Amino acid sequence: MARTIRFPDALRTRIAADAERCGRSFEAHVLALLRRHYGEDVDIAPAPDAILALARGSMAEIPRADRARIEGRLKDDAGA
Repeated sequence: MARTIRFPDALRTRIAADAERCGRSFEAHVLALLRRHYGEDVDIAPAPDAILALARGSMAEIPRADRARIEGRLKDDAGA
């Protein structure tokens, strides 16, 4: 489950400096630190709009009739 993490300014500064030393972005460095401690299962979920864009893109080349059936099944499954 994705969570928002807020770092105190002093800690954020230390992590940012360490990230720069390692050639990583702040976010990539935080992930690397968490993965080192907790294992490879740690990840950051994409934002909801990114997930929806991927879903829309995956349906882009599906014929309209097939898309309608898929969308109907998704709506049926959501109510179950």
